Amino acid sequence: MSNPGPSPFYIFVLIILLIALRVVRRTYANYRGTRFSLARTIIFAAVYVAVGILFSLLSFVGGVSPLLAIPQAALAGVAVYLSYRYTDRRITFWRVASGSLYFRGGILIYLVYLAGLLARLTIDVAFIGPSMFSFASSSPLSGTALYGSMATDLLLIFGVGLLIGRNIRVVRRYRMIQRGEESVPESDSALPKSL
Repeated sequence: MSNPGPSPFYIFVLIILLIALRVVRRTYANYRGTRFSLARTIIFAAVYVAVGILFSLLSFVGGVSPLLAIPQAALAGVAVYLSYRYTDRRITFWRVASGSLYFRGGILIYLVYLAGLLARLTIDVAFIGPSMFSFASSSPLSGTALYGSMATDLLLIFGVGLLIGRNIRVVRRYRMIQRGEESVPESDSALPKSL
């Protein structure tokens, strides 16, 4: 007797696609401008990190050497630093009539993360198929699949680092505004939209 429900593979792919859709929506909202929320900033950062770690773990189970974690950590650290520096000039804040603080900018960082996430998912679906989320090393990756997995892991981890650096900068700027160390305009009409 077969299981009438959807397979775990399809459920997980659906979850990943929903996360990707959320990243796309968040990217668009950040382009337009979004109200600052410390809790939301931290939660989104945690989700981005969790997805990056999950895919790295899947690669290690699939045959990628755990030693790749060392360059991944180094790349993430470099990405955090570069993003933190880059977004200082790209993030703009403004206050609306109700007193809420809004911000936008750093969209290019979201696009790098989204490219890494979609590339990683594509590699897994193309080369591993439905067993990609089983965490069982029944058939280890080899050749193109192994190198593709390693390359997309590095891109995804780089994107995660970029997002973490961006979020650290946003929180730091927010705190500076709250302490009165930085002033913000009352409207976004004069502010440029930047990537």
